Amino acid sequence: MAKTTTLYIEDAEIKVLVNNGKKIEKWASSPLETGLVIDGLIQDETKVSEAIKTLFSREKIPAGRVVAAMSGLKSIFRIITLPAVPKNILDEAIKNEANRVIPTPMDQNYLSYQILPSAQSETKVFIVAHPKNTTDSVVRTINKAGLRLEVLDIAPLALCRCANLEKVIIVSNWLDNVDIAIIIDRIPQVIRSLSLPIESQSLAERISTIAEELARTITFYNSSHAESPLDESVPVLVSGELAKEPDSWPLLLDELSNQISSLPSPFVAGEGFDPSVYIVNMGMAIRELPASTDNHNSLINFNAMPGFYKPKGTSPAAILVPTVIVLLVGGLVWGWFYIDDMKQKNNTLEPQVQVQETALIQKRAELSAINIQLSNTQKSLTSIEPVVTVLNDMLWDMYQGRETITGDYKAIYNLHSSNIGFYTIDYGPYNGYKIVTKTNVLTIRGYGLTKTAILEYAGVLRGSNRWQDVIITEIVKDISDSVSTYDFEIVLIN
Repeated sequence: MAKTTTLYIEDAEIKVLVNNGKKIEKWASSPLETGLVIDGLIQDETKVSEAIKTLFSREKIPAGRVVAAMSGLKSIFRIITLPAVPKNILDEAIKNEANRVIPTPMDQNYLSYQILPSAQSETKVFIVAHPKNTTDSVVRTINKAGLRLEVLDIAPLALCRCANLEKVIIVSNWLDNVDIAIIIDRIPQVIRSLSLPIESQSLAERISTIAEELARTITFYNSSHAESPLDESVPVLVSGELAKEPDSWPLLLDELSNQISSLPSPFVAGEGFDPSVYIVNMGMAIRELPASTDNHNSLINFNAMPGFYKPKGTSPAAILVPTVIVLLVGGLVWGWFYIDDMKQKNNTLEPQVQVQETALIQKRAELSAINIQLSNTQKSLTSIEPVVTVLNDMLWDMYQGRETITGDYKAIYNLHSSNIGFYTIDYGPYNGYKIVTKTNVLTIRGYGLTKTAILEYAGVLRGSNRWQDVIITEIVKDISDSVSTYDFEIVLIN
């Protein structure tokens, strides 16, 4: 089995790991000067590339093919659902939906995606918007180090691949970086990557902050999956510094009663190997292993490297041209000796050649007529093509509009608590006078048992990242009944 070399550039150090199948043969790290890498973005590509060269040289690792990972900070992970659209417009449909659901400008991000197993009437897609500046800096630095980058992974996705479970919660931290992931049916449903102010926090304070983020992540998942919320049967696996601090695990879980343990190593290694340090490298290495029926790892394994960076395959011409040259030279040598014999037979063959030339002239005339017909047909197809394109676009707009509105209504209902009730939910131009907007909006009119319930509901709607703006235009106390309530109006704008 071929060896795999994985490389992970963190803010404070570079980590490299070489595996041969399930066996780890080499692992090493090298510290980086403060400020060379900040939140995954490489500030000095030359110095970091030299540090990579030095590390590979010191460990006697060949400077060849590598799989690398970039930080998940500032990357946005989503699962989108599209209607079943034709393959020729699927890529454009995914990009359009990404523009709608990703809260940051897409011209600042690269979009990577993977089609998921879906029902026949729909298409589910796992998408990631990862920042261009971070992605470019990692790719350029590795190229400057003289390595051949073939696959670019994203750290939290590599982390998810290490858990051989279909349903699990993962929490990993290293220095000031924290990754939290919820995996259901081998698909990461929620991923959060964040940076902590390590200089101003003790270990206990950092664990408290991570515990708050974990609780917030679980609450967000449950609010959007009310029909199947997470329960105590879902295990929590920890890695990184948390794996070395088992006494802190009760603080991490807080009021949760889930079973918690360290993320086990999926590889075999020699004495002294610490899997919690190289967990991202191992996650990258897993993607290179052959599939097995015993595997329950995350299904997400796309290459996040932009297409124009990917190594170009060997051109067929580069193979065919030398071969043809060799054959031609051989043919010339053989023909040199054969030509005399051919001359002797020439007189006999000449009448037959004339007959064949006459037939060839006739065939050329027939071919010319066929070419004229093909040209006319092509002109007809060219004139029809814009019409087909317009119809495809109209069909997609109809599908997208239906899916968007249906999804919005479901989200509005699924995210409300028992303290919230609805009067009307309208889609169209805003009929009130509190705001001015030229686009169609969703206007929710309802009541809440308390003002706090209304404010919390609006906060949950904002936290779903489904709408560009969530505006509370009115909260009025209603004392007409024996029990006072508060009428409200919330406007959702895309």
